[in-house]
Amino acid sequence: MNETTLDPEITEEINLNKFSSKDEKKLLSRVESYQKRCRSSRLQFEREWYMNMAFYFGKQWVQWTPGIQGYSTLKTPAAPPWRVRLISNKVRPIIRGELAKLTKEDPQAFVIPASSDDEDLMAAKAGEQIFEYHWREIGFNKQLRRALFWTALTGTGFLKDWWDPSFNVGKDAEGEEVEGMVRIEPISPFHLFVPDVQEPELENQPFLIHSVAKSPDWIKSNYPEDKVKEIKADTASGPDALEQKFFSALGITTPPKKYTSIQECWIKPTKDYPDGMVVTWAGQTILQAREGWPYSHRDYPFTKFDHIPTGRFYSESTISDLIPLQKEYNRTRSQIIEAKNRMSKPQLIAPKGSVNPKMITSEPGLVILYTPGHQEPKPLPLQNLPSYVIEEQDRIQRDMDDISSQHEVTKGRTPPGVTAATAISYLQEEDDSKLALTISSIEEGVERIGRHVLNYVQQYWGQERTIKVLGEDGIYDSYMFSGADLKDNSDLRIEKGSAVPRSRAAKQAFITELGKMGWIPPDRALRYLDMAETGKLYEEMQVDSRQAQRENLRLGEGTEIPVNDWDNHEIHIMEHNNFRKRQKFETIPVEFQEVFQAHVQMHEQVMQSKMQGMGMPGEPGSPEKPPGAEAPQGGGGPPGAAGGAPGASQGGETPIIGS
Repeated sequence: MNETTLDPEITEEINLNKFSSKDEKKLLSRVESYQKRCRSSRLQFEREWYMNMAFYFGKQWVQWTPGIQGYSTLKTPAAPPWRVRLISNKVRPIIRGELAKLTKEDPQAFVIPASSDDEDLMAAKAGEQIFEYHWREIGFNKQLRRALFWTALTGTGFLKDWWDPSFNVGKDAEGEEVEGMVRIEPISPFHLFVPDVQEPELENQPFLIHSVAKSPDWIKSNYPEDKVKEIKADTASGPDALEQKFFSALGITTPPKKYTSIQECWIKPTKDYPDGMVVTWAGQTILQAREGWPYSHRDYPFTKFDHIPTGRFYSESTISDLIPLQKEYNRTRSQIIEAKNRMSKPQLIAPKGSVNPKMITSEPGLVILYTPGHQEPKPLPLQNLPSYVIEEQDRIQRDMDDISSQHEVTKGRTPPGVTAATAISYLQEEDDSKLALTISSIEEGVERIGRHVLNYVQQYWGQERTIKVLGEDGIYDSYMFSGADLKDNSDLRIEKGSAVPRSRAAKQAFITELGKMGWIPPDRALRYLDMAETGKLYEEMQVDSRQAQRENLRLGEGTEIPVNDWDNHEIHIMEHNNFRKRQKFETIPVEFQEVFQAHVQMHEQVMQSKMQGMGMPGEPGSPEKPPGAEAPQGGGGPPGAAGGAPGASQGGETPIIGS
């Protein structure tokens, strides 16, 4: 069941506009004519979608039976009991393979700053963090997988994004309730109607209609009471009716539910509606109507994902090309099994009246009695199947591999004569290249949704909200943002090619080779291997880095931190310097930056002392102190404290900062 609803502000528009009864009837007549036009223009596509679904679910002997609107249901024709109807479903593993490739990598997003000003640079970074927060909170990966399932099955899938003002996020820092959240949901092509099937671009459609089926209770809780009382629930109509009949034909039974079909029509600006129009209706009742676009991004709140382009609005699935081969494969296999059955239990020739056919079975040791004076029954001579019949299966399989671009290397089998890793990787890449257009559609779709998300944040986040984002150190960082912090920096982009499937084994072999050659440190190699075991080992090796990263936060606040004898000075210097190269370091006060400088110098002094085999800084023969640094005394802290060296105490004890 879909959970989509429009912003409550639209409900207020009904009361403000005070549509007259005549105006409502005129508007209702218009949107109903829109829907009728859309339904009639896509019947041919629906037939193809249903057949694709039948073959995916293993109902591969079905045929269309004549009925209302050109078809009724898919049924399997009757056949004699001896007829073999084997189904070797090659379609489902192919679709599963496509889905695995399409969802293997997460698209990498970044926001382009509106200018080179520091404010826009910081706002763009905030936009990236806000998008990452939504990616996790709204379960973007899960919803995208469900949309891509319909894309692989029918050729076209959709995601709808909208602002849900009733969603309770929790409490802010001041304890006040925070409500409102961006929501997304997958939509099958059965539930989205467009008027021009020859126009491939969604935004070029003059209008579109989204149909959903809802229970009466849901409708009562989301729409004006005076409107809802006129609506009746039904079990034989609505956007899911065709799907229910279809699944019933496939033997998939679902309990009947009483629901109401609700249509939501989005109309682009026209002469009659200069600012656009959004209308929601059920039956003969208009539930909501609003002149003007509810969202600042001015797009349809829908995103389309295409598979195999056709030059029309609806793309095609690989299944459409596989169906004829799948039918022939099943037919050939069934004929082979029938021939095997005839040979294992051969047909008999007997004079009429010489034997009772009902007495002949496949029972071992059976005695067949025949009438004396007649010739005894004897097996009917059979011909062996020609070799080309057996070979036909292999030819069909090769054709299916070519159509789906899933050859031996994709299935984990090395082609004969191919042993080089580079050649295997090339063949794998060649198979994956057929999905380039689909991958581009996914990247463009995620990019579009990302821009919508940032627009919703800018439009609706009036108060500051706390979000948690996974930082570079693998720990969640908390940030406070409001919509105004974006400063119109909502131009989110997806790095081209970031969603292309990559071979995990090839990547691990490449990283291992780089590690052997010494081009990357071992700890970095463990990080990039992307394995659970090495990941844990990498985390154990990152104790020193994590400690230095925690110090970065405290040093950035001006806190003076002592240098300890157990510190890994080389790693500390690297992590502190990496932080000083980032933009965040440039935003902290100069006096705090000086604390950083003094702390790093202390690590360098200790390292130098250890390398030269000398004592502590300040002892005879020790290296000279860096400019501006005093010999540390007492409890020992980094340079910068009162009384001489920063952080130095007034006592005479030597701090423990190295051995």
